[in-house]
Amino acid sequence: MKKLWEIISNFKDKKITVIGDVMLDKYIVGNSTRISPEAPVPIIEVKEEFYECGGAANVAANIASLEGRVSLFGFIGKDESGAILKKLLEEKGIKYHFGSNSVTTLKIRPKVKNQQLIRIDYEDRTKKEVDEQMISEMKHEVSDSDLIVVSDYAKGAISSELIKFIKTNGKRIIADPKPKNIGLFYNIFLIKMNENEAFEISKENEIYRAGRNIKGRFKLDVIITRGERGMVLFSEKELEIPTYAKEIYDLSGAGDTTLSALALSIAAGASIEEAAIISNHAAGIAVGKAGTYQVKLNELEKQILGEENKIKSLDELKAIVADLKRKGKSVAWTNGCFDLLHEGHVKYLSDAKQQADYLIVGINSNESVRKLKGPERPLRPQEARAEIISSLGCVDSVIIFPEVNSIHCLQELKPDVYVKGGDYTLDTINQEEKKIIDSYKGKITLVGLKPGVSTSRIIRDIQNH
Repeated sequence: MKKLWEIISNFKDKKITVIGDVMLDKYIVGNSTRISPEAPVPIIEVKEEFYECGGAANVAANIASLEGRVSLFGFIGKDESGAILKKLLEEKGIKYHFGSNSVTTLKIRPKVKNQQLIRIDYEDRTKKEVDEQMISEMKHEVSDSDLIVVSDYAKGAISSELIKFIKTNGKRIIADPKPKNIGLFYNIFLIKMNENEAFEISKENEIYRAGRNIKGRFKLDVIITRGERGMVLFSEKELEIPTYAKEIYDLSGAGDTTLSALALSIAAGASIEEAAIISNHAAGIAVGKAGTYQVKLNELEKQILGEENKIKSLDELKAIVADLKRKGKSVAWTNGCFDLLHEGHVKYLSDAKQQADYLIVGINSNESVRKLKGPERPLRPQEARAEIISSLGCVDSVIIFPEVNSIHCLQELKPDVYVKGGDYTLDTINQEEKKIIDSYKGKITLVGLKPGVSTSRIIRDIQNH
């Protein structure tokens, strides 16, 4: 697995062509202390109005904010909203090519104290006609692009003729399709959608059945986003990625952020798994901001480096632990294979964090997992397992260790608390490990597990489907 910061450092050299439904978002922000005498609705005293790029324009704006090069194709009307959108794009240095529509799609969001009261839409959903000039401009831009992104909001910009033309260019295509248009994207490279859209398309009500159904039917890789629960990737292997958001403030535009970061990551040489992790980091930043937000490259670099820096060597951890103890802070240690991160692991690690000020998680190396679990394991390489565990807010540091047990790490680090799962007792844990903890009067704490959830059971369920 490549270092993620090395991938995002190559964003600046990449060019993406974005095609889709462009929109303008208008925010009206104010206070409300009265109810209208005309109807039971609040009266808003307007304090501020501002505009943001929306839809495919927001995808392009996110690519520009992440310092990629971008060219945008869509349709707008000859109206004030279209003029405002063009100005916004020009300010962001985005090259655009617009066909003619009856109106520019406009979404108005009145908000009071960060609470959106209603949304007002101006739009024309009729099928848009791509003329010869736009086709000529598209050929030129696509030929110079590393990848094509299709942002489909079912406003009429995406047609079978347009997708057929795009496919003839031989470029990889990533799309965010609406369910009604899913058939247009058969056998492209990758699609991204949210959980509700996946359920609608697949007619399933369980995330893994839905993802496998869509991947199999449409012959492509799939990423399904799940809001505060992160995302699931369906590719050669399946990967569940927890959310990296420290807090969720506003989900507006988060899907566009995910799509943009996916495109740039893949264009920069990332595998689909690496791109999914990077895009989930970007979305985690976006949902912590108010309104439609374009994540900046330095923000993403800071977050990625922060998470990767959690993965430490034993010597680094010895220095960290010594410093913590000088400051009177307590240290907890726990360890495991963490082959497929699931909700049981997340609860366990969250509970482990409650036992001390600082939590270190030891992850068994690939070789030690094979010794413990057999030749078919691990399912995920040690670097990927460490990256995902390090993304959890409750985890302070991660170390990959080569032994089948944690005796050496316990001897070197001497944690105040050794945390084990509730399926152990003091008699069934490794007695050599117990002797080490007892030798310096450390504490062993058994933390309850979530009933019925285990990696082995998940693997059996997958095999049985």
